[in-house]
Amino acid sequence: MKPGNTCEALNYSELVRKSLHFFLSLILLLPFLLNRFEIVLDAKVFYSVLSIVALTLNAIQIKRPLLRNEVKSFMREKREKFFTDIRNYLPLRGRVTAQVIDRVEERIRGIEDLIDYQLSTVERDYEKRGGYIGLTYGILGVTISYFLFEGYAFYGVVSLATTDAVATLVGGLAGVHRLPLSSKTFEGSVSGFVSFFTALLLIGVSPLGSFILSITAAIVEAYTIEDNLLLPIAVSLLSTFTV
Repeated sequence: MKPGNTCEALNYSELVRKSLHFFLSLILLLPFLLNRFEIVLDAKVFYSVLSIVALTLNAIQIKRPLLRNEVKSFMREKREKFFTDIRNYLPLRGRVTAQVIDRVEERIRGIEDLIDYQLSTVERDYEKRGGYIGLTYGILGVTISYFLFEGYAFYGVVSLATTDAVATLVGGLAGVHRLPLSSKTFEGSVSGFVSFFTALLLIGVSPLGSFILSITAAIVEAYTIEDNLLLPIAVSLLSTFTV
């Protein structure tokens, strides 16, 4: 594969990952968003259930790493049997009818392969070996933040959706200058800072409070071992003093 193609594949992978990351952040914001429409959603129960689901998926990935292949093989076997039965029991004397059945099966097979490809694209190598660390720690970080700081966890979730997502994406696509003692880039960290700072201003946080939270989030994202866990906790804690 040419270097350009490798870079393109990497960019696509990061784009898909961060799109999923942003979507997950929106899910984590649900208790706060619904509350604005006077729809009550018990945040403690909501985050606890999400944590259980994430931990279960993580355990499956670690203990049964080939489960996805097993499920794919099982579904393919059932699909082939289903269409074989149709061909055996229906009067498929007409060539047109047989072609329609073949096209339907081919389309379903294509969807299966696409789903499997997308899943393999967004998985990092260490996640294939050690489980969905980012997903699990992100949900746990928000859950701990809510149990400790309640409503201030809102700012922690926003930091995940902005600082973490934007910094990683921009750093991976356009980052050139490495930060000292970090694998992250200056371009990524600045982009993450600006995105979170802007979001905080838009939701009514003072300029000084927005600056303090944003610079803290950028530092945590750049220098902690697992930012998905520590970022929402650090931002939620600090927001109790600045918001």
